[in-house]
Amino acid sequence: MFRHYLAALGFLTRMGPAVRDPDMAACVPLFPVVGATLGLVLAAPLALGLFAGHPLAGGFYYGLANVWLTRGLHCDGFADVADAWGSFTTGERFFAIMKDSRIGAFGGMALVAAMGGAFLLGAELLAAGRVWTLAFAPALGRAGAVALMRVCRDLARPGLGSLCLPGATWANTLVACIVALVLGFFWAGAATTAAACGIAAVVVWKLARLARRNGGVNGDFLGAAIVGCELAALTAGCLF
Repeated sequence: MFRHYLAALGFLTRMGPAVRDPDMAACVPLFPVVGATLGLVLAAPLALGLFAGHPLAGGFYYGLANVWLTRGLHCDGFADVADAWGSFTTGERFFAIMKDSRIGAFGGMALVAAMGGAFLLGAELLAAGRVWTLAFAPALGRAGAVALMRVCRDLARPGLGSLCLPGATWANTLVACIVALVLGFFWAGAATTAAACGIAAVVVWKLARLARRNGGVNGDFLGAAIVGCELAALTAGCLF
């Protein structure tokens, strides 16, 4: 299990070693654990007083460090899905636009929303003294990706994402969701966790509908689920 954890850590962040021939399907239930690890790394310095009294600076650190530690992988997927969605095309043309290395208007707006949202919502939570909700968000984001894999297991497209989908069994998905719920209860509180899960469920549902309409799901969709569900947790923290 520890080897699977290291493989998932190296796959989803830059904090883990490169594991040779990783079994990505076996790593799937550990995705929220990797998210919790990332969340602790991001939130602990703030809890210890980094940028104390300066929530805007703390929010900027939180958003920027999140992107750096994940190599911008998930934000890239979020932008790619937005570009393809904004094209109003379907099928293979949809995925061709998604694979285009050039960013379009919708992708640019998605990046502004993702990074600006993490920065501003993070600053609001810091100002309210809710630093551990920032640690919960990455865990919920990865649980959301597992949930999307579960409902779209039959839609795998070629790529790294397809290596993970077989691991999204009902049992593994339940484990991932329970891990996120427990972490949310202790780090963010029951009300915030319930609201975050509700908003995240809408994000996963919308992405699943988009994937089914176009006949496939890939790693970009999983990245979009992570970013969308992270923002769900941060938004819920500000609402409750």
